[in-house]
Amino acid sequence: MTYSKAKREFAVRYYLWGQSEFKREIDESFPILRSFKAGIFGKRYRFMQQLDRREQLVLASGLLKRNNPDAVEALSENFTPEENALLTQLREFSLRPEGLEAEILARQRSGEKIKFASKAKLRRTIINQFKSASGSECLNLAIVGLDPELNFKIKCCGWLLNTHFEFYGINRQIIYFHQIKSETAKEPDGVRDIILGFPSLSGWLGMRAEASWAYLMDEDIQPVCDFIIQRCRNFFEVAPKLLKGLEFEKITGE
Repeated sequence: MTYSKAKREFAVRYYLWGQSEFKREIDESFPILRSFKAGIFGKRYRFMQQLDRREQLVLASGLLKRNNPDAVEALSENFTPEENALLTQLREFSLRPEGLEAEILARQRSGEKIKFASKAKLRRTIINQFKSASGSECLNLAIVGLDPELNFKIKCCGWLLNTHFEFYGINRQIIYFHQIKSETAKEPDGVRDIILGFPSLSGWLGMRAEASWAYLMDEDIQPVCDFIIQRCRNFFEVAPKLLKGLEFEKITGE
């Protein structure tokens, strides 16, 4: 299978998996979205609460189409007028501060000094929990990157599943996403060091940006890190199914 065909096939599988996962999220009353106190995920949850179930499913469909253009093209799908209308409403809703974000901004404007969780604590907790959770399940595990970045590498189906974290300011204290990448180049077949996709929590929830957490306090560190490690586990469980038949050794030049 050529790289371009493998990439397109993976995009379609990831998109279809995202549809089933987003439907489950809706059916279970948004256990993931409602766990975010602030940021884009929190706003997404509050907007979804304004819609009935049918509209929630329509919006989910529009979000996934917007975030997975290669799969949508491969499947010859199009946006519906209702999907476009709800996407516009969501965009307008997301532009205005509200909830915890508005509260924090108001407190800071009044001169209050707020102590947020440090990136050093967040980074240390992620390292310890990821190493503990991975254990013997990992064929190969390496931690690379200097503060403020962190990257874990695990082998699967001949690919490297990179789990990437960044730790910056209070508006984006943790950034998290995955990358499926080849470990080596494939010369002379014409396939170089390649990237198959960027699957992530944000992707199957129809978001263009990486999953991120904001305004975390010390008491938020453990539950948020527990949540992230569980999301990593979920992805590692489904990755072999998404990659079946797309093993790196089967990829050829165009």
